[in-house]
Amino acid sequence: MQTCSFETAIPESRRLELTLPDDFPAGAAEVIVLARSKRTRPANAGMSLAEFFAWLKEQPASGRSREEIDAQIAEERDSWGDD
Repeated sequence: MQTCSFETAIPESRRLELTLPDDFPAGAAEVIVLARSKRTRPANAGMSLAEFFAWLKEQPASGRSREEIDAQIAEERDSWGDD
């Protein structure tokens, strides 16, 4: 798979025209447009590591054991294949 990335402004017409590099292959392609969000920083952004660990201790447990989590991770890794 080959990718090409551009930065642009979306005009009011919402229409884009792209010119790809000469070495970009012709044929089927998938086009994804990502809009930059105007999100604000999360409330916990910029906290110290000690503050993060204190916050983390206050979070509810997931309800899964370490063994269950390890098994899920192993299952996911096994599904990756050798591509």
